[in-house]
Amino acid sequence: MRRLPLVVFILACSVSHAARADRAAGDACAAALPSHSQQIYSATVALKPKPDAARSVVVAETKKMVRAGALSPLKARSAAEAAGRCLAMITK
Repeated sequence: MRRLPLVVFILACSVSHAARADRAAGDACAAALPSHSQQIYSATVALKPKPDAARSVVVAETKKMVRAGALSPLKARSAAEAAGRCLAMITK
């Protein structure tokens, strides 16, 4: 009976470690992005969206940057797609 809590603890630690590794890969990917893509990535990660909602958050953040004049509408799609590729690493 005493082994069950130990097994649960070990499993919880392994899941936590995997999540951090994915986040580290996403952060490393984002570090190589252009500044606008980094901003979209950072804003999205800060909101901690669920994987199925991440795309809509990226779109909203990108539109916000375009409306504010911080990002050209011509470059918005490529910036969002680049950020999305790094965000996909977190959810794998």
